[in-house]
Amino acid sequence: MISEVDVNDMKALYDLPLRTHFKLSPTEDAQVPPASLVFSPNDVFKFMGVDGMYSKCYDSLGNLHHFAAWTKVVPWVIDEK
Repeated sequence: MISEVDVNDMKALYDLPLRTHFKLSPTEDAQVPPASLVFSPNDVFKFMGVDGMYSKCYDSLGNLHHFAAWTKVVPWVIDEK
């Protein structure tokens, strides 16, 4: 079950600063263009900008994905040492 705290943490992808890591919202299906690569909804992605109505994001393996710019996401803190 998702809590009110989790809902308040969600943002639209286009509202994230560049290079922010995020996870997809567990309550929403991510929209992608036709013929997109398969992605794991539980992966952590890195936001690299919006180009038109789709975004440019990389998954943890370095694969490029294009989620709809209005996709609800949860910002995620990565400890990069």
